[in-house]
Amino acid sequence: MTSKNSVSLKTKGAANDADVRYGHILQVLTDWTDTTVLVAVCGRGTAKSTVIQARRMYRCVHEMPGAPLAVVGNTYANLENNIMPAVENGWKLMGWIEGVHYVKNTRPPQSWRNKCSIIVNDYHRVYTFFNGSTLFLGSLDNPSLLAGKSVVHLFFDEVKYAREVKANRALPILRGDAISYGASHLFLGLTITTDMPDTGDGEDDWYFRYVSEMNPILIEHIIMAASERNRLLTALVREEHRDKPSPRLLRSLERQIEYFDRGLLKMRKGAVFFINTSSLINIDILTPEYVERLYNGTLELHEFLKSVIGMKPGLRRDLRFYVRFGEEHKYSGTASGEAAYSSRELKHLRPDEPLDGGMDFGNMLSLVIAQRDGQRYRIHKSLYEIPPGWFRELADQFLRFFDSQTCKELRLYYDRAGNNYQAQKEDYASKIKEAIEKDGTGRRTGWTVRLMSRKQAVIRQEAEYDFMQVLMEGKTPGLPQLLIDAPNCRELMSSIEKAKAEIRYTGKLKAVYKVKKSEKLAPKKLPMNSTNFSDAFKYLMMRTEWLRLVKGKQTGGNIGAVDAWFDARNS
Repeated sequence: MTSKNSVSLKTKGAANDADVRYGHILQVLTDWTDTTVLVAVCGRGTAKSTVIQARRMYRCVHEMPGAPLAVVGNTYANLENNIMPAVENGWKLMGWIEGVHYVKNTRPPQSWRNKCSIIVNDYHRVYTFFNGSTLFLGSLDNPSLLAGKSVVHLFFDEVKYAREVKANRALPILRGDAISYGASHLFLGLTITTDMPDTGDGEDDWYFRYVSEMNPILIEHIIMAASERNRLLTALVREEHRDKPSPRLLRSLERQIEYFDRGLLKMRKGAVFFINTSSLINIDILTPEYVERLYNGTLELHEFLKSVIGMKPGLRRDLRFYVRFGEEHKYSGTASGEAAYSSRELKHLRPDEPLDGGMDFGNMLSLVIAQRDGQRYRIHKSLYEIPPGWFRELADQFLRFFDSQTCKELRLYYDRAGNNYQAQKEDYASKIKEAIEKDGTGRRTGWTVRLMSRKQAVIRQEAEYDFMQVLMEGKTPGLPQLLIDAPNCRELMSSIEKAKAEIRYTGKLKAVYKVKKSEKLAPKKLPMNSTNFSDAFKYLMMRTEWLRLVKGKQTGGNIGAVDAWFDARNS
């Protein structure tokens, strides 16, 4: 099989008279791994449709003759005008000819139909292959058209445009015939390709759930085995091209290749391979000049990092609510640079001094833990619970992580709504206080929680915008230098970087607000995508003594917003 990025040449000498073909490393890795589920998030110009999708379809057709397959896009127009022409080009490069190896949108020869394992009456938006295999085109803008179909392998291209709820409606058609095709490692498989999504622009990243399903050690073993098989296959081809090949050596090589084929089948079956690559893997074809041109003006930096380098983007800086937040506010609090399992691993934590906490009582419980460190203010850890978890589960997380803390005092700042029903002793602030001070059996833990927001006033978003501008600028005497432990506060970092700003007007008065739509997401998406954690951060930082230092300062966004808040707070 060859690809658009392959080069074919003949080596000299009778013993080496064989085609040698080269492809970029992504093609090699996806060919060698060839797992049941393949997810490739790749930069521009990596030939995702021509190389990955086309070659996987090619293998499915040969591996499972007569099988029903389906390729799904966000719209039929995108499938027919963009995706499938690129796929057909990939088939052409592998030697397939339209009318000989496949036909589209037309009734195939009866001999092909006889080999098909299903009955097809309508061939509109259908590819049929010489061995009876069938490829249906499906659109997520009308997923009901896929209902009732049963396929053995499902292909998604440009999947960042596919909303999760619609993709989930398409996945049930992946069931097929286990008796006929269950022996193949591609049976009930998925092939997903796209470039990096920008969730801030409405693109979806539901397929990142497959990252946690991948076993990196297994993938490493598959690649090593496939590499050895490739070496043996090369030796076999060279021996076959000799003037007098050795029958004994040929049999030995064939037995070894068969051994690796059996082993690779067992390893690949049910396995998941997720890979994220940049456009630079194909730099020999794209050329450095192409990438340089994109960097120097064709694309703005945010788009370049996402589409070419393959970095998962935060919100564009000019659209952020926390517009001054940057790399200078991040650090790694562990020696390894990885997230800590216990507070013992935190280099800068002071175990003999009290902790501060900021908490938001939203669709999930969000808690950030911090501590003053001289002129610095370090946020050490973010903790959360999504339904059905609640105060007990969150408190247990806190108690386990900070079990080595000798000074067991937590000063908790929180949303004023946490004081609701305080007279009836049903307020959220009291519930989290009790859950930390007493374990699940009712025994005291030794911790004391001081509720710092009992008389908290409403913190308006325009006041928060002003305050955070001044705080993060880091030039106001008396305000600490903000530092966030990036490995241990992933959720908080994501919430800050993804919080989007919106301009609203009340008459001629301009104000900057935080867009809160992300708090309506499904619970599993809240930790990394909602503004809940940024609110917990707000309650932690916007305390009276620091607000007093900001009072009277103008940031150019909401002049006097902190002043108005401060006056209301102390009236």
